[in-house]
Order: sequence, then structure tokens, then C-alpha cells
Amino acid sequence: MNNAPKIDDTSILELPEGPELVGGREPTVRRWGFPMLALGMVGILGVWIFGSNHRANFEVDKKIPEASRRMPGNGTDVLVRVYTVPNPLSHRRTLRSLVGTLQPRYQSPLGFRIGGKVIARHVETGDRVVEGQLLMQLDPEDAALQVEVANSDWIAARSQLAQVDAEENRLRPLLSNGSASKSEYGIAVAARDTARARLDAAERRKRLAENQREYCDLRADRDGLVTSVVAEIGQVIAAGQPIMQWMHGEELEAAVSVPESMHREIRNLSAEITFWSRPGVTVRGRLRELSPIANPQSRTYDARFELLDSPADLALGMTSTVHLADSVSIGIPIPMSALAERHGQSIVWKVQSDGTLQSVDVTIDHFEIEHAIVRGNLYEGDELVSAGVQRLDPACRVRVWRDAK
Repeated sequence: MNNAPKIDDTSILELPEGPELVGGREPTVRRWGFPMLALGMVGILGVWIFGSNHRANFEVDKKIPEASRRMPGNGTDVLVRVYTVPNPLSHRRTLRSLVGTLQPRYQSPLGFRIGGKVIARHVETGDRVVEGQLLMQLDPEDAALQVEVANSDWIAARSQLAQVDAEENRLRPLLSNGSASKSEYGIAVAARDTARARLDAAERRKRLAENQREYCDLRADRDGLVTSVVAEIGQVIAAGQPIMQWMHGEELEAAVSVPESMHREIRNLSAEITFWSRPGVTVRGRLRELSPIANPQSRTYDARFELLDSPADLALGMTSTVHLADSVSIGIPIPMSALAERHGQSIVWKVQSDGTLQSVDVTIDHFEIEHAIVRGNLYEGDELVSAGVQRLDPACRVRVWRDAK
């Protein structure tokens, strides 16, 4: 009998899996093989990318001329944006803004020198007129009759003078031979002088009547603008009654009301005038007139500011705002990004005409929403680097970026 032990096929085929293979742990190859393979592939990919970039940069460098790569100074040529320094007097502390309207510098009411009935009106509000232009007419009938009466009186006075003058001439030779007395001759001379005076008076009355006739026509004394008309055809008006408002000249002024708290100091302030209907337009102003008496209703003082170099498209009655500010500049506004620091001192980089940089020491007065107000040796028109200032030094050369217009 064969006493050899029997081998169970099932026990041979059923082997432990997983960590039970080697002391309950997974073999090292199966545990670290896949991560090491992935890391190797990443390394190969990085070497390939680095080589591609290096070859691309080498090709670009070969295309750049040698002269362009040689930069003066520290070898840096920087493209920068610049900020142009404005007029230092343009930034001043605004104390008050007063709203008013544009009014003419020279304005006067017009009226007839005589009374009468309006029969014609030849202009409307807003019309521009020239010197001598007919504006309005009165009924000339009464004035024409006065001219006729004055002319008749003048004719009578002239005839009377001719008569007494002939009488004086007749008595003169008679006086020499004694045929006429001195008394008779004296009466004739007195009558002649009286007639001559009456003729002079008649001539003046005639001229006055002719002037009255001319006064029936209202004409412009000079070039101007009709700002209002208050008389209508058929209206009977009195002598001197205002019937029309008229502006002569082209000068405009901003009329505002000044509070009593500013009445004393307003003469020492500078003024800039803006217009609600003309955004972006700013005109320098100068105080021309300040009322010494307060308005009894508003308790403010009427003031007029003359417009200096005003544009031609302004119109009467436009809303204007007078901005009153100190006459002395409080500093120069520059972008905050233009400020740098060097050896503990605030500086700005000024671009010279040859592309070099000059550091300018500045003192910061205060900060605003978008700008820093500084004081320093800066002048109108200077160009300052407005960004990236911390990476610059005096050895840099810069090229200014100009926006396409």
C-alpha cells in the first residue's frame, strides 16, 4: 500500500493575495513602481519644454541687432508712461462756489424822447442791430404839424425882419440931411434888432420841431443786441418810458450774490468760471463790481465778475458758477504712482529731452482721491514717469509711450 500523503489541489491553487504575500505587506516593486514612473515622465516633459524655450529665445536674440542690445547707463531701456505737470496755479484751494447767470457788461433801457402812439416795431427780442438801424416808430402826425407851424413862424419872422431892415435903410440918409429925427431913426434900429431876434428864435423853434419829428423814429446809437421788448403796436407811451432793453458791446459778466461772510475777503481771491451747458469750459474771471449795500431780501451782496478770454458761443442768461480760490497755489498735483523714495526722501523721476532720468526731491503736502499734492522744483510742462518708478535709477534710459491720436 502506498502510504504517501495526499496533496490537495485546492490548497496549492488558493494562495494569499495582497499584503498577506510577504509578512502581511505589499512588495516594494508594486508599491513604488507607478509613482516613480509618473515622476520620470514629468521630468522628461519639463526638460523638453525648457529646451524648446531656450531654442526660441536663442532664435529671437539672433534677430535683434547688436547695437540695439547695447544700452547706455546700466544697460536698461524702459518704455514708460509720463504725466505732464500742469500750471501750479491751476490747483488752488477752493473756498466757495457761487452760482449765477451771464449778464451783459453794458445794458440800458431804450425809450422815445417824446410821447405818442406806437405804429411800427421793426425788431424782436434777440435781434442784433447795427448803428442807425430803425427799431420802432411813433405816429408822426402831431410832430409833422408842429414842424409846419414852426416853419410858418419862421417865414413870418423873416418877412418882418426884411420890412424893418428896409425902413432903417430908408431913414439913414434922411438922418444925415436932417429930414428925419434921431428918435425916428432909433425906433427903426430897435425894430430891426427885435425882428432879427425873433427870426433867430423862429429858426430854433423850427429846428426843435424837426427834431421832434425825427424822435418819432427810434434808432440804434451803436451796434448791439435787443434783449427784451416791452412795447407793442398801438400802445401809447410817455416820453422817456422804457420800451426796450438793449445790450451794446460783446462783453459778458457773471452776476452772482455774495454772502456777507465773504464780503471782505472776496477781493483777494482768484476766480474761475464754469458753465452748466458747456462742460469742460473754464474761463478766468476778475471781480469788477461789488455792491456796498446788501440786498434787503436775501441779505447778500450783488457782485459781477468779468470774463477774461471768454469763448464766442456763450449766450446771455446761461447758468454760470464762480469758483473762488486762494490766489496762491497749494501745490502741484501728481499721480500717486509717480512717487518714489530714495534714501528716505520722496522723489519723482523727471524725463529729460535725451531720454535720461533726473530725480527731483519733493515734499508731500497732502493726498487727494486720485493725486498727491507735492511741492518741489517742478515746472509747467515737465514730464514725470507715472508708473513703475521703484524699478528705475539714474542710469536708466527711457522711451516715452505716446498714445495714438
